[in-house]
Amino acid sequence: MSDSAGVTQPPNRSTRKKQKTRARLIQAAMSVMAAKGADAATINDITEAADVGFGSFYNHFASKEDILEAATNELFDVIGGKIDEAVYAIADPCVALATAIRTFVGILMLKKEWARFIIRISAPPGYKRFRMYSRLFRDIQKIHASKRLELSDPEVVTYAVGGAILFIIIALVEGDLPDADAPKRIAAMALRMLGEKEDIIRTIVALPLPIQEADLLA
Repeated sequence: MSDSAGVTQPPNRSTRKKQKTRARLIQAAMSVMAAKGADAATINDITEAADVGFGSFYNHFASKEDILEAATNELFDVIGGKIDEAVYAIADPCVALATAIRTFVGILMLKKEWARFIIRISAPPGYKRFRMYSRLFRDIQKIHASKRLELSDPEVVTYAVGGAILFIIIALVEGDLPDADAPKRIAAMALRMLGEKEDIIRTIVALPLPIQEADLLA
């Protein structure tokens, strides 16, 4: 809202209450869907977890699909923003890719519930909701365009690398793999899949991240 001078006014009490309720519903949707899956979760599950009246749900969302889309967009906006912040000044496309992967995996290791939510919504055919693929393709396409590495089919490579990352995250969340140095190990795996040399991979994944771990969720 703006006054006559064009100065934006802070939201009033009613608006703040609506914003808080909406945020609680989105957080509850993530938690419930992380535990049960998007298909099994119900609107009643979500409103119970949010401690919000069932009827109030429809003041904010038209359907379960609507809140799933909102939760997915909000989560990937947060994670994607951190990835973009980490890579924007990196000239070497292989370093940029490794940095993006290390940032992504690092966030999920700190927020296991986010990881579980992503796993749940990415099961076929839900993988189309996994909006990190567009950034992954962007970074792999830059490697291809720069001829830094020879990639015959960047689009297929993107699905191969993205699928491998997702399955490794599942193994980490389930405790089938140790999560020590997981961001570096997964970034190294991705570069290895693209054909990078081992000595260069070791150098790249040892580089300091532009974003400190403490700032990944800030």
